Amino acid sequence: MAKLKTMVDQETCTACELCYDRVPEVYKNRGDGIADVVKCDIKDEEDHCWMIVPEGLEDEVREVEEECPSGSIIVEELEE
Repeated sequence: MAKLKTMVDQETCTACELCYDRVPEVYKNRGDGIADVVKCDIKDEEDHCWMIVPEGLEDEVREVEEECPSGSIIVEELEE
């Protein structure tokens, strides 16, 4: 399986708690209900924090991406 990276669009997040309830190893509540990644592995040119998805959690992260009601979970393949 390809390595993945993920981030949360905090501008559109509705604080539904789905991602950090389901995959607390990757997503967390930043303190106000809005989700964030647990750690920042990569900062992009727009200053977004991306986390590399730990091996074995790829399927759960993809499911949360699909189920996020606001579409705020973004998952991309990590470029080697």
